[in-house]
Amino acid sequence: MIKLEKNFNIKKDSNLIYNDAFLILPQIPNNSIDHCITDPPYNISGYDYKKEIGWLKSNHYWTDKKNFLKIEESWDKFSDNNYGNFTKLWLNEIFRILKPNGNIIVFGTYHNIYKIGNMLQESNKKIINSIVWFKNNAFPNITQRMLCESTEYAIWAVNNSQEKAKNWTFNYKELKDINIVKVCDSCKKTLRKIYKYCPYCGNINLTIKKTQMRNFWEFPSTSSSEKINGKHPAQKPMRVISRMILGGTKEKDIIIDPFMGSGTIPLVSRILNRRFIGIEKDEKYSKIAYKRLNEKYQLQILD
Repeated sequence: MIKLEKNFNIKKDSNLIYNDAFLILPQIPNNSIDHCITDPPYNISGYDYKKEIGWLKSNHYWTDKKNFLKIEESWDKFSDNNYGNFTKLWLNEIFRILKPNGNIIVFGTYHNIYKIGNMLQESNKKIINSIVWFKNNAFPNITQRMLCESTEYAIWAVNNSQEKAKNWTFNYKELKDINIVKVCDSCKKTLRKIYKYCPYCGNINLTIKKTQMRNFWEFPSTSSSEKINGKHPAQKPMRVISRMILGGTKEKDIIIDPFMGSGTIPLVSRILNRRFIGIEKDEKYSKIAYKRLNEKYQLQILD
């Protein structure tokens, strides 16, 4: 059984911690953790000059009928300057505790991802890739004054300088093995594996093929079946996290998530035989994570 603790225990293979990350991270020795995969606050709730959506308070159609959940959480509210300081503080701690050339994968949206990318560059960390997660069932933009925001991003960086970064973990074959497409035997077009026939020429003879993993991932938003123990407004699908862990870590590696929310990254780490340190300061979400990690889950990683 995975226990929910208040403090870090260096003797344990895995730690699930209900506490503030800034109290726990200083307890972790230098260069002792393999990788960091995390989904930090995006500051959607509290950036400078943020305006309230007045009509949302008076129009209950979207909240009552369509289950519109606007992120308005105390943990997600910063001034622009405070958010920058907050991000620098936790990133610097991650740089300290990760081994050289350990992977750093950070989620974000346009609210914060460019700031994080800039901080990584200013810290002279090597950036390997960006990852784009396309939510094909994204909630519509109610204001009708801008494009529907249907993507989230992740930056994959290495805990070393541009000049010295080397031998970072990337499991090319493991990701290729789960990235299955079909190729039309007639017109040779590459198709998604859901196709039963070629939409270009009508041919029904399709060959299954494994191909390089792209950085554009299409998955729906987190399903209700993954929220049976409680809801978190920013919870990521297990299949998105599984690709990151399969591709960027090895079995028995230690993965830290200082903002674990409802525990998806520790949960998938456990399923894939990785060790983990998950930290969450919100009691409600810590308890959800505890419940999830002490139940049996089956992880579908094939698309």
